Amino acid sequence: MKKKTDHRNYFSIFALNPSRKLNLKAFSGLLLTASLGILILSRCAHQGSLAGGPKDIAPPTAIEAEPPDRTTSFSADRITITFNEFVTLKNPAKEIFISPPMQTRPEYKAQGKKLVVEFKEELKSNSTYTINFGNSVTDFTEGNALSNFEYVFSTGLVIDSLSISGRVLNAFDLKPEADIIAMVYTDDNDTLPLDSLPIYVPPKSASRTDKEGKFRINNLAPGAYKLIALQDLNNNFYYDLPNERIAFLDSLVRLNPPETDTLFDEESDTTFQLPGAALLSRGDIYELYMFEKVDSSQKLLGKKHIGSGKLQYVFRMPLDTFFISLADDTTSRQDWYIPEFSKNRDTVDLWLKPGLPDTLEVMIFAGDSISDTSRFYLSQPERGGKQKKEDIKYLKFIPSTRAGALNLNQELRLVFSTPLQSIDTTRILLKSTEDSLSPSVIFENEIRRAVTVQHQWAPGEAYKLILDDSAFTDQSGLVNDSVMLSFKVRSPEDYGLLMLNIEIPDGPVPYIIQLMDTKEAVLKEKTITKPGIVRFEYLLPGNYKVKAIQDINQNGKWNPGDYNKNLLPEKVQYYPNEISIRANWDLQEDWQLKSK
Repeated sequence: MKKKTDHRNYFSIFALNPSRKLNLKAFSGLLLTASLGILILSRCAHQGSLAGGPKDIAPPTAIEAEPPDRTTSFSADRITITFNEFVTLKNPAKEIFISPPMQTRPEYKAQGKKLVVEFKEELKSNSTYTINFGNSVTDFTEGNALSNFEYVFSTGLVIDSLSISGRVLNAFDLKPEADIIAMVYTDDNDTLPLDSLPIYVPPKSASRTDKEGKFRINNLAPGAYKLIALQDLNNNFYYDLPNERIAFLDSLVRLNPPETDTLFDEESDTTFQLPGAALLSRGDIYELYMFEKVDSSQKLLGKKHIGSGKLQYVFRMPLDTFFISLADDTTSRQDWYIPEFSKNRDTVDLWLKPGLPDTLEVMIFAGDSISDTSRFYLSQPERGGKQKKEDIKYLKFIPSTRAGALNLNQELRLVFSTPLQSIDTTRILLKSTEDSLSPSVIFENEIRRAVTVQHQWAPGEAYKLILDDSAFTDQSGLVNDSVMLSFKVRSPEDYGLLMLNIEIPDGPVPYIIQLMDTKEAVLKEKTITKPGIVRFEYLLPGNYKVKAIQDINQNGKWNPGDYNKNLLPEKVQYYPNEISIRANWDLQEDWQLKSK
């Protein structure tokens, strides 16, 4: 029986003692085996390239700092932080905040795997400093951000360890507000009142909200703090722009000293605060509601000539008074236009009557502050005025039917593209399944841009509205084409009923209860002043949301706050879940509104 040769032994022997003789026969077998192995590996390698590893999604990690993080008796003029990979700084002017704020901003530099902070002014004595890097520290290759990375030190013997936590929500719809600066102030200014500090003085400390609107401001000393949140559009930590949104508490946050005082470490000769009480007093989580102050000054935002028959003026605020006249003597007519205001009265359309000259010089006056004179060339339509001939061949309208159905207990409405001059009812016919009917067709208002077709609609009945050509004529002589509109009136069984048994906090303040679709478009609303059942009838099957607005000033709508007046936005609440309505089904839900 032949003995197998162990080629590994020959390699080992030769490597350990190269002067020793090597058996040539065995060595030849070894070379043959190695060659075959290389050939096999080579063929395998040509089958396909090696796949890359998973994408790096991990942010950099700080592995060392000099001086170390949380150093006391700090006296250095620079800090060097070392990371586990190459780093870069993104948007440092916006992202990085140091508290207490410094008159001269430190210099921040990324150098390979190191981040260097150089101070440009003397540090305050006996103060805890926090450098919050926000999302500025990112890895060099993938741009992964190290969120809210902090470096803390104290120029005294103790590092302050209290914190304020909270959440910033949109005051109108309660959605979380991300990337918002939460800031605190202390009443240590000799010349300015505390409420004025966010306007004139940088904050004592700050933090940034995450995507869920949450924030935490760390390393605070015991005391009373003014807490605000700001959409800081110019990145200067001041509430100094009219369109900056703000949220605030109308009372102070009081942080109590830790339950245990301090611990002295003999080895390091340093006094520390114990972490046992280093959280908010009472563990409070504060909610701040963000809003933009309403600019109550009226402004003309825009004006334009649309087509050949309409002038449009757009204002910032709803109009209380509006006057219009011609600045020239091109026409002596007093009825040369028909005004139509938007629902909120912040836009007015002037429908021009025919027979006017090609050029009009129009003067308008709105409220006590707006006056404007403009010249319009009617023969040169502006935005929205270019229309193809086939688009204006016939008068267009939109019916109030949807998907071939008319809602129960509603009239059929036809809304036209321009105001009408006349209706020829002899050219209008309504047919049911069995009969031919003559409905009443009337103008909805003096603008004459909408008509209602009035009839005692039978639930579940199918109808056809037949409009011969020229049944409707607008001011310019444009008429409708022949149209047949088929629809069915919905039955009571097609709808659901929602009854909300609402409990409200004590007090005479009214609440506006809004029924909305899933996109939060308001469908119906009712105002209540006492607890009880609120009914929403004739609801089509689907999902709905319900919202309550505490109408403090009783003006029938939601109002934002005013920081300068210490006025919070009107409180809103949502019913906790979407409500599913089914056809031919009554649903009752209980809702306990929360007190302020």
